[in-house]
Amino acid sequence: MLNKIPPHLLVAGSAWLSRLITAAVGLVSIRILIQGLGTDQYAVYAVLGGLQGWYMLADLGIGTSLQNHISERRAGGHHYEDLVVTAGLVTMSFMLLSFVLLYVASPLLAPRIMPGFEFLNALEKTDHFFIVGVISIVTCAGSVVYRIWYAEQKGYLANILPAGASIISLVAVYLVSRGHHEHRLYWSLVAAFGPAGIIPIAAFFHRIGRNLLRIRSVNRDVLLLLLKRGLKFWLTAIMAAGVLQVDYLIMARYLPAKEIVVYNLTAKIFTLVYFMYTSILNAIWPLCAEAIAKNLWSEVLGYVRRYIYIGVLLISCSTIVLVFLMPQLVGLLAPGKVVHVPVFFIILVGLYNIIRIWSDTFAMVLQSMSYLRPFVIYIPVQALITIVLQMIFAPRFGVSGILYGLILSFLLTSVWILPWCVARRRNMMVSKV
Repeated sequence: MLNKIPPHLLVAGSAWLSRLITAAVGLVSIRILIQGLGTDQYAVYAVLGGLQGWYMLADLGIGTSLQNHISERRAGGHHYEDLVVTAGLVTMSFMLLSFVLLYVASPLLAPRIMPGFEFLNALEKTDHFFIVGVISIVTCAGSVVYRIWYAEQKGYLANILPAGASIISLVAVYLVSRGHHEHRLYWSLVAAFGPAGIIPIAAFFHRIGRNLLRIRSVNRDVLLLLLKRGLKFWLTAIMAAGVLQVDYLIMARYLPAKEIVVYNLTAKIFTLVYFMYTSILNAIWPLCAEAIAKNLWSEVLGYVRRYIYIGVLLISCSTIVLVFLMPQLVGLLAPGKVVHVPVFFIILVGLYNIIRIWSDTFAMVLQSMSYLRPFVIYIPVQALITIVLQMIFAPRFGVSGILYGLILSFLLTSVWILPWCVARRRNMMVSKV
């Protein structure tokens, strides 16, 4: 029966099911955490969780590079286990180096990233910052195995594991919340983020470990092949983080805890909806890579048109539903807490997600062919626009100012640049045939 289902639809379907489980568990966890920690400490949790995107850069782009190289070799019917082994060794090396750098940097960065939150002293801020960083780096290293599975069109495996991790995390968070110790925030962070790191790193060693034990030397050509493309993805990801991962840093400096909680709750709910779309992008990424390698652009553009339409419809309907149901959802997630999410802010987040669907789809096409030059050119500009506008708008408009900065930065850059780059690249490749 499963053999009759197209691989990308099986991957996307399993991702949706996994995300529904993960989201349901996550929402219950939010309720437990807010009740157990209170609004102020939960804001610390939200800020530190918002930094995970930065830690996911610790593999220097090796995971994405590996996925594309595997897809290209599969398209030509070639062996690729040498790529997997080399990527595994490099990833472990980067993980250990990242631990050392984080240990040295934590006492310097933690107080500056969390200048508020006076109820925590400098040592507590450092400890909380460090433990979330370690867990997130482990998660980054382990997630390389997800990239392998996606390239092999076994992405459903990459969806099952996070669902299981989220269930374990819920149990751990619940147990911590029932304790009566003074370090509840610290252990809540470990309980919430730990399983998402432990499970994929275990799968990573299961997939790669045995071959690593047999390796006598690193194939220099394979290493350079992975690093050359990986560093391009890494630099692009760093610049993208300057657009998408600065929100919590700016909020921690300019906004009160309650507004951070409003942003976090709304983002968590919309993330559920948006992940349904990103699961499709992850599933069709290797298909686009293989189609582009064969110069089958009609298939690629068919994917783009079809899934942008589905994504916009999905976000639009979800926004309308949330306008009416958000008060009830907030009441469930933060019972007894004075947290109000304005209707205008819900619509603003919906608009932002629609813009992201358009941009991310064209970005996926360019990344699937490892054509990263446009990102190197425009993303630094977008990152600068985002940071400047958010620093201007956040003090003036509160939490809505964060969205104003993001929306304007996308409209001024990626919304029109990425489609133009895809069309230009297509014309160049077709003309060579």
